[in-house]
Amino acid sequence: MSGAGAGGEAAAVEPAAGAARTTTRRTTTRRELTLTVLLALLGGVLAWAAAGRPWATATVGQAPNTLKVAASGNDLSAGVTALGLTALAGGLALFATQRLARRLVGVLLIAAGVGAAVYAFGERGASHASHVLAGKAAAKGYAVGHVAAHTAAWWLLAAVGGVLVVLAGVATVIRGAAWPGMSSRYDNAATGKAAARAVGTGSSKDLWDALDRGEDPTGEPAGDPAGDPAEASAALSPTPGTEH
Repeated sequence: MSGAGAGGEAAAVEPAAGAARTTTRRTTTRRELTLTVLLALLGGVLAWAAAGRPWATATVGQAPNTLKVAASGNDLSAGVTALGLTALAGGLALFATQRLARRLVGVLLIAAGVGAAVYAFGERGASHASHVLAGKAAAKGYAVGHVAAHTAAWWLLAAVGGVLVVLAGVATVIRGAAWPGMSSRYDNAATGKAAARAVGTGSSKDLWDALDRGEDPTGEPAGDPAGDPAEASAALSPTPGTEH
């Protein structure tokens, strides 16, 4: 009897250890997904916000009749804003996609990040900014041939945002297929009864089959006598010596 009991305990410990590994793996992949989404959203917000700041300024006219003009990243190139918004949408889409579709979103994030960084880097100079500022001055009635533009470093923040989006896209392409999707919780709820049946029968084969399906055979609340037939039987049986 002691040998059979030891064998039963060993058979029960192995599925429990496998369930713990499965739970740890799910927690790790869910954390990876969350961090990647946050990275994509942060990069998109940086690119979008930086594009709205003045990237170049200039003062035109002669004192005391002068005018200060400014050109934002949107004035110099609307591509940074558009790609930043694309990154935001792609980051949110990671939650709703799985496997191949999620990897395609990762490719989209890489393209958006590269595009935002390239646009930002290309518009950092003063030559194009001078042309845009001259046009703004002309719209105000100041006809000038050349404007001495003073550039700011907001383009650098937009480029950093693009790099963050690229990193999120690369992580998605490499690891995205292993991450859970929004439907995972519903799948787990649908298969929970099968896992409970595997625990109730106590069959090692059923327990391992539950693990292979991604179910948690230890999901029954601890200390619930209804989840363990042996405990329920012990709870209902009177203690020897208490009957009169």
